[in-house]
Amino acid sequence: MTGILGAYRGEFGRVTYLDITRPIATHAHPHIHMLFKVSGADRSMQVENRAIELHRSNWILVNPWQRHFDIPEECQAPTQMLALYIEKDWCRQRMDWPAFAGSDCAITAGMRIRVDLLARMLGKGANVDGDWVEQMVSSIMCEAARLALEDTSERAAMDFRIRRALAALRVRTKGGPDFEAVARSVGMSRSRFFEQFRNSIGIAPNMYVDALLIERAISLLGEDKPIDDIAETLSFSAQSSFTRFFKERVGFPPSSLRQAPQFSQIVQ
Repeated sequence: MTGILGAYRGEFGRVTYLDITRPIATHAHPHIHMLFKVSGADRSMQVENRAIELHRSNWILVNPWQRHFDIPEECQAPTQMLALYIEKDWCRQRMDWPAFAGSDCAITAGMRIRVDLLARMLGKGANVDGDWVEQMVSSIMCEAARLALEDTSERAAMDFRIRRALAALRVRTKGGPDFEAVARSVGMSRSRFFEQFRNSIGIAPNMYVDALLIERAISLLGEDKPIDDIAETLSFSAQSSFTRFFKERVGFPPSSLRQAPQFSQIVQ
């Protein structure tokens, strides 16, 4: 089972040191997502329609809301990986980036040192200095900008009906949203709604809702609250349903994340 060796949350987003022992299914994040191999087996992922192999000499960059997943037959052995989940606003305020180009790039010696140092410190389980973590993340991102930032066109202007639908999809109800009702409320058929949503956001509405729910769950897991209360807050019928939902999409149960060293520490 995939496990967490260490994690830290701050204003920049979060960084997680993972021991991935099984393929991760298709998912997406609202963050700029960066993946670095620390040790173990090489790993092959698909980002949208492109297959990319992750090894010690490169790193993978995934845009916000880009679909990505492990290629199962090429991800059978354990991999220790450092994963960055960077808040877009934090990144733009410091580096003025309009967008990232999803890609893989060769890793520089400086990035390699910082990645391995972050993994080592998070894996120790001791208290780490938040300013130091943010400095490490900032320096990795600055080097990433030099290597990976390309001229990219923004998505087509979002359909105003999709903007209206987003507000409805952010409201969690028991059993999940009724996508057909949401489509009707903005004057679309279900099929047209799914098509326009993918064109505007990049993923299907159900994956968007799942990603928001995972992010909300991760935030709540950083608080001193029983997991069954979190399940109820998120409108799951039972804790077991919430745990199953979380594990299927993230690769490990919510209890593993809560127990990870440093996870509950948040930079104010």
